[in-house]
Amino acid sequence: MLKLLKMDLRRLPRSLSFKIILILLAVDLTITSFSLSFILSHADSVSDLGGMMGLTDKYMHFGMFLKATIGQLGDIALYPAIFIVLFTNGDFSSGFIKSIAGQVRSRGMIAVSKFITTVIYMLFYFAVYLLLSMLELVLFFDGVKVTDGAQFIQYLLLMVYMYIAMMIVIAAIAQIFRSNLIGIIAGVMISTGLLSSILKLINILLKKLEIDLDISKYTITGCITDVSLTGDLGDYTRHIVVCAVYIAVAVCAVIISHNKRDIA
Repeated sequence: MLKLLKMDLRRLPRSLSFKIILILLAVDLTITSFSLSFILSHADSVSDLGGMMGLTDKYMHFGMFLKATIGQLGDIALYPAIFIVLFTNGDFSSGFIKSIAGQVRSRGMIAVSKFITTVIYMLFYFAVYLLLSMLELVLFFDGVKVTDGAQFIQYLLLMVYMYIAMMIVIAAIAQIFRSNLIGIIAGVMISTGLLSSILKLINILLKKLEIDLDISKYTITGCITDVSLTGDLGDYTRHIVVCAVYIAVAVCAVIISHNKRDIA
């Protein structure tokens, strides 16, 4: 198990997609920060912006910036989703998985190694995201504000946890189907909010049928967009439980798939 994990972690920073994703992230955050700075400098007053994304006297409320970027899905979620699919299926497409499978007692350990690597990658991705965000905001604004440190940390940790859950589900889909195409399609639909839009349409149909059920509350993407900077303990607990269920189902499904099918 440790040998598998070491191999995955060594391969992680060496992949070309790993470097490309970081470049895209940096460019995306630069464009976002510059655009906000440009809008502010050409507005008649800060109040004209309606407090958009926490702009206050040339200062950026960091919590609101996070809510407007990682809290609304989109590019920031799309980049790691694509990378996870390419990285997870890299061994399958190259045929290297054949030699790996013969060195482990259980093929499920291959899946576990991929998931642990996914978690480590997402922690690294968020660390880079936070550092780049603060750097960009300091460059384009007078500074960054955090009004409630405790709430901010709670929100950030919950978002990291939910993003990890989302990427584990995407990695699971990629491993089960062993197809980059299917994995990327699923990753795009989940990470950009397309799936959420479909679920909203389903909710509208359910309401017309007088069925009081909000499906989005029981999805990871729905939890990500629903979580608030000032959310209460009940909401946070629901988000944690929902994501935990998805993680458990995803991990079990891939382990069963690897043990039932030919790994090569």
